[in-house]
Amino acid sequence: MPSRTIVANELAHVLRQISHPDRIRLLLKLQAGEQTVNELGDILQISPTRVSQHLGVLRAVALVETRNLGQKRVYRLAQPALAEWLIGGIDFIAHRLSRATPADIAQAKRLWEAEGVDPPAEAA
Repeated sequence: MPSRTIVANELAHVLRQISHPDRIRLLLKLQAGEQTVNELGDILQISPTRVSQHLGVLRAVALVETRNLGQKRVYRLAQPALAEWLIGGIDFIAHRLSRATPADIAQAKRLWEAEGVDPPAEAA
């Protein structure tokens, strides 16, 4: 069944490209709509250089798209359902989050579903 092998290989490739915490956060933030590199960097507290690098990886596998808005370049999800899929994935890893309560996990899902934004960082 070569077609299954092709699909499995492509899925593995895309999942490898997503497999960075900042890339996941970028994808989830983009569910809220188009954003510039600087906007994403400010909201997620990542340098614009790092944001650009991560977005380049995500563009290479066609997960994000760009368009020019005047002199700005804005980024958006190529397939908005991807963010919903990632949020749904929280249920699959919940058992691994020993420091998080079920209420914490539900709150994270609600925040990402509602806004696509991480809450402000809390003091440790």
